[in-house]
Amino acid sequence: MPQKNPYEVRDREALQRCVDGSQRVIPHSVRSLAELVGVSRGTIGHLLSGARTRVSVPVAERLAEVLGEPVEALFVPTASTSSDSDDEA
Repeated sequence: MPQKNPYEVRDREALQRCVDGSQRVIPHSVRSLAELVGVSRGTIGHLLSGARTRVSVPVAERLAEVLGEPVEALFVPTASTSSDSDDEA
């Protein structure tokens, strides 16, 4: 059976910097990022706060794509099968 959340946030501060827009003129809001990725605002907020650290492969890939970063820069694979919360993709 496939793992539900096989990617874990590599560096929460680096993720926050990507969202804040150090490479963009206009940073993403939690709302706009959630809409672009296709997840809830809560999912993005929890990833940024550290309350949630794991996401599914599709969510990790889409988040990295929207932020213009390689998925490996933001996430690391995990062998754990435990889930932090429900995933949305």
